[in-house]
Amino acid sequence: MQRYAIIGLSHKFAPLEIRERLAYSDRRVPSALRDARERFNCDEAVLLSTCNRVELYVFTSDAEPRETLLKMLAEDHGMAPEFVGKYTYFHRGRAAVEHLLRVCGGLDSLVLGETQILNQVKRAYLLAQSENSTGKALNTLFHKAFGVAKRLHSETGISEGQLSVSSVGVSFARRLFDTLTDKTALLVGVGEVGELTLSYLKEQGIGRAIVVSRTLERAREVAVKHGADAVPIELMEDYLPRADIVISQTAADHAIFTREMIKAAQKKRGWRPMFILDLAVPRDVASDVDELSDVYLYNVDDLEKVVAEHTLARSAEMQHCNEIITEEAERFVAGFEAFSAGPLIKALSERAHALREAEVSRVLSQLVDLPLEQKQEIERFAEQLVNKLLHQQISAIKAESRRQDAASSLRVLARVLGIEDDTQGQTAPGAEVEKKS
Repeated sequence: MQRYAIIGLSHKFAPLEIRERLAYSDRRVPSALRDARERFNCDEAVLLSTCNRVELYVFTSDAEPRETLLKMLAEDHGMAPEFVGKYTYFHRGRAAVEHLLRVCGGLDSLVLGETQILNQVKRAYLLAQSENSTGKALNTLFHKAFGVAKRLHSETGISEGQLSVSSVGVSFARRLFDTLTDKTALLVGVGEVGELTLSYLKEQGIGRAIVVSRTLERAREVAVKHGADAVPIELMEDYLPRADIVISQTAADHAIFTREMIKAAQKKRGWRPMFILDLAVPRDVASDVDELSDVYLYNVDDLEKVVAEHTLARSAEMQHCNEIITEEAERFVAGFEAFSAGPLIKALSERAHALREAEVSRVLSQLVDLPLEQKQEIERFAEQLVNKLLHQQISAIKAESRRQDAASSLRVLARVLGIEDDTQGQTAPGAEVEKKS
């Protein structure tokens, strides 16, 4: 169980300026997964990078995975491990399992109970699968997490009446404008949260919507769904002065809206109010844009206060969810440890029955005149005796497998029973999966 580990940072422990420096763009994830397996001792790995968190889930044989994974994060972003370590958390074994269950259920999110994170985790997992970066260990864990998320949302009220980043952003826009019917929204980038924000604006009666994307075809797909216009990204600055509301969520690694760009657009607009919602990490909008007159800039961290108040009001649902998380984590751990004990039990049983068969054959070879019925009785007696002797040993192994330090104690048992060679490398799911680059 201790081979499961996670290192990460989130909105709870790292400010936006740190999260954006440690974020992974989609195009960097495959190479990071390869590095995790080939350079940093990970048998399996899944990398999740969103606006609110960066997390690396691994199944590893490394005795000290925290330092190894911290080094990987630091090297990938050209930073010192000591600096990165101030903002990261690390979980191992059962704690890592519980953390993933909480993340998928929306219990660790900025918006309590939100479901967008589940889709983001699923995409990260599927990408890791496509890169041959997962095996039996992480496949089992992530499918468990997806099932638990479904249970949380069906058995509790955690997602009822929930706020989302999108709905909070639209509520801020409504505070600025008396009506949206004569306003124009510009969506730059077609991420899930940005598109959801656009749908909320349409529900609130936004007069016109324009979708901009690096791929015009993708912009058209989203525009058709929401009754909007699609334009290529090369014309973004031309359309910016028409926008009363700007929603930006691109995968750019630098700000695409500068102070000078917004100032020029505002001059053409006659300095009418402009509302900007920056949903990207790294940020799409330069922070000094907020200094411009009649420009109202909000990023994901600006939603924290609203969400914190919402979370406090739903503490009863949180308690129910935590009880489910504890129950499901216990089931997973018990199942994992039982699986871990399987090869040892199998090796012990096979050796005992091989000895039984050899000894019975040796004895019967000396009793050639014994009637067939008596020979069969001897065989049955020998098998029953071995099964009874094995029963006590197998029960002890299963009980030991449920302990916190099961992996090390099972290795000791294997040595004591003299079958260490038979079980080497077979004490955890995923160990038999060939590592692929």
